[in-house]
Amino acid sequence: MDWNRSNTILIIAFIILNIFLLMSTFSNIFTENFNVNLDKDFLEDVENLLKSKNINIKCEIPEDIYVLPVLDTEYEMIEVNNALVQKYLGKSVVAKEDVYRYTNDKNQILEIIDGKKIRFTKRNMISGKIVDDELINKSINTFIEEKGIDASGFIESYKYISENGSYVTYTQNYNNSSIDNSYMRFLFDKEGLYAFEMQKINAVIEIKDKIRTISAIEALPRLMTYDDIKDKDIVEIKMKYYSIENENWKYIKKINADPTWKVIFNDGSQKYLSSFD
Repeated sequence: MDWNRSNTILIIAFIILNIFLLMSTFSNIFTENFNVNLDKDFLEDVENLLKSKNINIKCEIPEDIYVLPVLDTEYEMIEVNNALVQKYLGKSVVAKEDVYRYTNDKNQILEIIDGKKIRFTKRNMISGKIVDDELINKSINTFIEEKGIDASGFIESYKYISENGSYVTYTQNYNNSSIDNSYMRFLFDKEGLYAFEMQKINAVIEIKDKIRTISAIEALPRLMTYDDIKDKDIVEIKMKYYSIENENWKYIKKINADPTWKVIFNDGSQKYLSSFD
């Protein structure tokens, strides 16, 4: 028997077998049928990673993976004129060129931010939380009606109630998905509505190519990149559409909105995590 030839054959067979096993493993991992949420070791690794910053998961982690279009969004640019200023502050206040902050004799404040965001402060916040849901809803509806705000297409997406200030956020609904940059936010204390903020998108076009998102558990480690996130509990995770508002936001009229994982914490703060690599 030619032992050298036999050994060569065995070595080649061993290599082929290992290549096959390796390919089978990777095939299982990267197939669309593979569910990372069932990988207990990976889940434990993510939990331990977050716990290193005392971030604790206190909610169900969505297992869905989505195939969604990116959205081309166009924002409503705000024209600063007497009609706008007087709608919030009364007839005594007059709009001026290149002025984006106004006050009236009641110390109410209207700010136009980045050319597309309105912030109206009715009064200073009073410590203490509001507990009457009926009063919250009535206050919102009354404010929308009094200010002549077009709220069509907006739905309540989040409510946060605490002693240190409460808010209710309505976001623009698109095909049963929320576009979080297009919003109305109503701020409350124990005395009722004290401030309001709004930014609106007026046109949405789907970009032809769709993306396949990663799962929420795969996105969560990206929280580690935020220095300000620690000592918090995660209370909700949702898929939203979102555009990053950075220092160039004031120059932007049109921008893509991407499918994004939104993480909500027990103190009402929120972070958006990219849903694709």
